[in-house]
Amino acid sequence: MEHDKKKQEHRFRILFHSLLLFVEIISVSVFLWGQRTSQTSVVTPEFSWDHYETIAHALGGIGDKTYLNSKESFLAAYQMGCRLFEVDLTRTSDGVWVCRHSWKQSLGQWDGEEAKVLSSEEFLASPIYGKYTPLTFEDLMLLLKEYPDAFVMLDSKQYSLRNYQTTLDDYVDYLDMAREAGAEDAIDQIIPEIYNQAMFAGTALLYQFPAYIYSLWKEYSEEELGEIAEFCQEKGIGAATIYYKYWSEDVQKIFDENNIKLYIYTVNDLDAAREYRKKGAAGICSDYLLDTDLDFDKKGIKINYEN
Repeated sequence: MEHDKKKQEHRFRILFHSLLLFVEIISVSVFLWGQRTSQTSVVTPEFSWDHYETIAHALGGIGDKTYLNSKESFLAAYQMGCRLFEVDLTRTSDGVWVCRHSWKQSLGQWDGEEAKVLSSEEFLASPIYGKYTPLTFEDLMLLLKEYPDAFVMLDSKQYSLRNYQTTLDDYVDYLDMAREAGAEDAIDQIIPEIYNQAMFAGTALLYQFPAYIYSLWKEYSEEELGEIAEFCQEKGIGAATIYYKYWSEDVQKIFDENNIKLYIYTVNDLDAAREYRKKGAAGICSDYLLDTDLDFDKKGIKINYEN
């Protein structure tokens, strides 16, 4: 009798634990399905410069590290509410497009600080500062596919007017890589950063991108700035970005008169960022600051932590 009772209790325990396991599996499944449904329900919005006051420089900074262009910096900025990013592009020694500002600094990917061009295999095998995941252009496009409400400005650094054909070749590569990666829809999340009129003509021939931004990467005369602002207005380029040392209220006025939004880079000081906004700037490109920081009615938040 005692034996039968113990046997019955044993069966009950097995049944009880099985039931708990079943409930746990169902709960996890419902959670994951909800997460998946939530993510897939996000769609790429129609782009408007009116919606963005900050641009995450080089996909955003983490802690005291900048120019990361890494997966973790993108995800950290996105999690904090950022939806507009800038990314640097360059080639590896074997010709692969990767997210990196230049090969002048190691960023912890090789010993020493001398310039060195890595192969794609070396680049991907060497975490940035030993902890952050390097990205190829294809990796970036797959991230955009996963986060369809994010937009990325491409800084390909083709400054010379003579680089018209190079610009065409580069953007043909970008479009081909996106399609080959199965991320063709993410092309509509790309915003070309242009440096001259020829570059606009080249990219516009290839694809109807959601927007463009004109990069004022050097010091220009007021006459040159007037011509650039008029060109932007004529071609429907709604925004320009200018290095903070070259910004002034006179420069701001030139772009305001042509209804072109002006973003200032790279600004990490909150007081300075708010002052630029007071004086008419549409926003700033920053390693850490977010739209919420520039809202005077809200407490500022910084993406300034270590993973």
